[in-house]
Amino acid sequence: MIWVAWRQHRAQLITLAALLLLGSATVLVLHASMTGDIEEYGLQACLSIREKTPACAQTRVEFQKEWFDLIKVGQGMVFALPVLLGAFFAAPLFAREIEHGTHVLAFTQSVSRLRWMTTKVAVLLLPSAVVVVVLQLLVARWVAAAGLLGPLRSGPFQWLSFDTTGPMPVVHLLFSFALGALLGAVMRRSLMALSATLGTLVVLRVVVTNVAPNFLPVQRLTTSDPTISATPSEPGAMVLDSGFLGKGGQILRPESSDVTSCPIGVDFGACYAEKGLTGTFADVISPAAAPGLQLAEFAVFGLAAVLLLVGTAWTLQRQH
Repeated sequence: MIWVAWRQHRAQLITLAALLLLGSATVLVLHASMTGDIEEYGLQACLSIREKTPACAQTRVEFQKEWFDLIKVGQGMVFALPVLLGAFFAAPLFAREIEHGTHVLAFTQSVSRLRWMTTKVAVLLLPSAVVVVVLQLLVARWVAAAGLLGPLRSGPFQWLSFDTTGPMPVVHLLFSFALGALLGAVMRRSLMALSATLGTLVVLRVVVTNVAPNFLPVQRLTTSDPTISATPSEPGAMVLDSGFLGKGGQILRPESSDVTSCPIGVDFGACYAEKGLTGTFADVISPAAAPGLQLAEFAVFGLAAVLLLVGTAWTLQRQH
């Protein structure tokens, strides 16, 4: 059965091998080139400095113009890969068999339908997981080498950093494969299943990225001076909301013209007080909460993937 699955999906497996080799080589070359620039510009001391000190300011700008977007592209590759593999590999996995009627021959063999499904999924899913994990680790090493000159400066909640670290790429791949397999078995048309899988995954990722932080504990930071912004002391904290406070601590939403209408040279504190502004606030989430959120999403997506695979097995059992 494994040999048959290999023969059926050798094009996808060769594609995965080529993706692994080309992707790994590209990231390694870029990583080596970037570290060479860090040494050339003398930026080693700036990798862990968040502030733009005079010694780092100019070279930091030049370095980021050249490398920041490239590193983001590397993270974007790790982010998009599970979605693309689920859409282009998993969605046609059973849909093509049913569409062409070849599943009838498979169902008449001595191999059970469950084993047939499990083998076909495993033959593509396991190599895909290897590719995703290897590229994730290489990109993570590249990001770490840039230190606070790169995406690490934005903190762990920046959506690309969050979804490309820890267990997130693997569980997203598992969920994408399970969803694609189920939609393929239900829709029985490769193109329809591919489009539905891709659309569903994109919408779901956008929704989860925006909704998930709402389940984390939020700390409100305040100041008693409206001229001083409330800012988190922890690097990488996620700011959900910020603004001005009025008397009694209620949130005020003044027009920008009201805030900027204080004449230059006057006491801004007194001017703001006349407008009813008594302080500022910021609702923040500690960066220490990021690993817990990743584990929670891992559990939810992992359980959903198992249920989708069970649904796929049940759907295939009903095929004639």
